[in-house]
Amino acid sequence: MPNDSIPTDAELRFYYFGLYAVLRRHRAMTILGWVIVLLGLATVPLSWRLGTPHGLVDTLLSAGTVIAGLAVVHQSVAALGSYLHVPFSERPGSTADLPPAILYIEELMRDIDEGGWQDAYAAIGKLELMQDSHSLPPLTP
Repeated sequence: MPNDSIPTDAELRFYYFGLYAVLRRHRAMTILGWVIVLLGLATVPLSWRLGTPHGLVDTLLSAGTVIAGLAVVHQSVAALGSYLHVPFSERPGSTADLPPAILYIEELMRDIDEGGWQDAYAAIGKLELMQDSHSLPPLTP
């Protein structure tokens, strides 16, 4: 393998380890956010007693729980989008000078940015497979 086709430590930290960590965090936070939304929605029928003294407060708490869950999901999506748009280039020159593993990850990042949550979740598996296919160091969860 020529020396130019080996990713540098900084490239591995950003493209490989960093993206993997961000994707795992994104998955955990979106699942947590949707669980919070479902719990908030489940409490709406239980709190739907507007005639009672605490009915309005209970209903507002249910709505607040749903909004909090949606905020967690939104924050997770925004954090992933921010990471995908960070300009990172350690090597001067064109993108043809980048190692094949980094080119693959950059394409994967574009697919995640243009796609949805399915693409983000699938990218976790693709990064894990890169350990064998591109002879990269193991990912530690």
